[in-house]
Amino acid sequence: MFLTQEEMTVSSNENNEYKNLLQVESSFYEENRDELLLKYPNRVLLIHGKKVHGDFESSNEAISAGILKFGQEPFLVRRTGESEPVLSAPALTLGILQCQS
Repeated sequence: MFLTQEEMTVSSNENNEYKNLLQVESSFYEENRDELLLKYPNRVLLIHGKKVHGDFESSNEAISAGILKFGQEPFLVRRTGESEPVLSAPALTLGILQCQS
């Protein structure tokens, strides 16, 4: 299974089963953000566990490499320098829609 950072964030908010998915990879990225940005400026990283397994020009290239290397195991694909996406659901915030779990 592979998820982009945005998909991971959405999934973790929608379903507790995904809550800790890619936690190791996300923590590794955050803890090493500055070093990774210097070493891989504006590159898309393929991260599995606490290791960068490749840097690519596009997310599609990184995802393809991740599938070949890790199969159905989860891995993180993230472009250096991009901030974590902030998701907003105004309809939920305003009470127009309700989410039931």
